[in-house]
Amino acid sequence: MKKLLLTILTLLFTSLISACSCEYGGNFLHVTKFSETIVKAKIIEHVYHTEDGKRYTAHNEFVASQIHNNFDPHYGTGESINIEILELIRGTEKRKIIEIFSTDGADCRASTSGFEKGKIYIMSIYQPKRPEPKLPNETDSDYAIGGCSENWVEYLPETNEVFGIIKGKSYRRKAKKHSYDKLIKKIT
Repeated sequence: MKKLLLTILTLLFTSLISACSCEYGGNFLHVTKFSETIVKAKIIEHVYHTEDGKRYTAHNEFVASQIHNNFDPHYGTGESINIEILELIRGTEKRKIIEIFSTDGADCRASTSGFEKGKIYIMSIYQPKRPEPKLPNETDSDYAIGGCSENWVEYLPETNEVFGIIKGKSYRRKAKKHSYDKLIKKIT
């Protein structure tokens, strides 16, 4: 009887927990065929959010505010980046500054932690249409980046090139440089 009860509880508990499960969706050129919004944007800052709605732009202050949580200092928190849109390649967004939220681990979004402040990226972004729960401070007007394919490449202003996994089959993925002008012609 104990075994049966334990098995039922385990099945119930594990069915409530989910993580992202997706297959590789393709290189950047493939992804952009289906993108509603593509931007050339500069990373302004990383923002760290707490469950009580506070925002921190300094990671050390964020960690210090969460240190009281002995279980997990990142429980009930979120991360985002604020970007300045330098060029709207595709889409209807009117704002110059937007916020892109990171993943919660179950939503198949890309993490925003790897984007470097001050660098410029070409990004395929979307506005998530999901019911609660959202990450702390996330609103319906915010954006996300898909995590199951190549949804961004870095822009190199010195040479007017981009760098990333722009084309190629999934089994031969390799980041390469590519002409920015040629890329724009292919995705517009």
